[in-house]
Amino acid sequence: MLRSGTRRWKDVDMLAAERRAMILALASEGGAVRIGDLVDRLGVSHVTVRRDLEGLVAEGALDKVRGGAVLSADANDSSALRGVRSGFSGTIGVVVPTSYYYRHVVDGIGAALEHSGAEMKLVISDYDLAEERRLVAEAVEDGAAGILMVPSVLEHEESSELLDFLAALPVPVVLIERELPGGGLGDITSVRSAHERGVFSAMRHLHDLGHRRVAMVSRGRTQSADFVRAGWVHARDVLGFDAESSIIGGEMLGFGPTWERGGSNVVLDAIESTGATALFSHGDENSLFLLLQAARARGLSVPEDLSIVAYDDEVSAHADPPLSAIAPDRERVGELATRLLVEAIERPSNDTPLHIQVEPRLLVRSSTAAPRARGGRDAGS
Repeated sequence: MLRSGTRRWKDVDMLAAERRAMILALASEGGAVRIGDLVDRLGVSHVTVRRDLEGLVAEGALDKVRGGAVLSADANDSSALRGVRSGFSGTIGVVVPTSYYYRHVVDGIGAALEHSGAEMKLVISDYDLAEERRLVAEAVEDGAAGILMVPSVLEHEESSELLDFLAALPVPVVLIERELPGGGLGDITSVRSAHERGVFSAMRHLHDLGHRRVAMVSRGRTQSADFVRAGWVHARDVLGFDAESSIIGGEMLGFGPTWERGGSNVVLDAIESTGATALFSHGDENSLFLLLQAARARGLSVPEDLSIVAYDDEVSAHADPPLSAIAPDRERVGELATRLLVEAIERPSNDTPLHIQVEPRLLVRSSTAAPRARGGRDAGS
């Protein structure tokens, strides 16, 4: 009896191993797997599939996402292995705004398609939703089999018109660095940077150094900026920063590509008036170079008198001193979005949306340090 019972358990273990091998193979082919598809394909329960996915996630082979899992970036380090591996050889339409940020996303899309017969048709918008809709419709008319797009929607604005437009399209759509507004995620697959988590890691770094009063510069009028600001407020409250920690926005600095003339002094005046010992800046790396010069002119030292963290890492490493920064993995966002779109093109019956968030990295450089004690206590206390 014992021998028989042991054999049955070995059989169960073998079946689990076989299932996990099949799940991993399917993830390697398409980049992602969905729980509902695996239940049908493997003929097992949702509980069994979830257990198998949890095991593969624990092993580092998969990353868990809502509704399924995606192949871990660490599982295959080669861009060729991480790209699209399918029979798709058509064209996808890509609609992104005119911003340096999306150059890296497009690089990720290109890398995902590099070893397939597919190609992208790239068009640039100007943060104009009506124009974006026109460009999408034009791409579909020209034969695009699917659409990757960055719609100009804010987190707290009505999105029913956009949803109706996307739902009426005869091809699948994946949103890049956006979600349908409102926090409900919606019926359209999306891939974006986990901006809130990136902000939290930066604020935790400053908190661990001893900062308690932090100013933030954020002037953006995009959904990504909404996520960054929400993440900053959440981190401020959860980590216990002073209530005087505040946001310096476009009303003070203007909403143009860079701060308005004298913007560096506006920021430094706000920092000095509130007693902030650190600055977190979103989307203004180039302006931070001017801020560093203005700070030196006032006799302020970075990081001794003011620690600085930039959100994004386009030029931060070249500042003097090099800036600590949050670095979104924009290429990974583009790559994952492409793989999910190709899967939707090839398997249109699988209409369960996935919502993937790619976590940014905190790069600590010499622009952050413990706050200098003033009058026997930290300035931020």
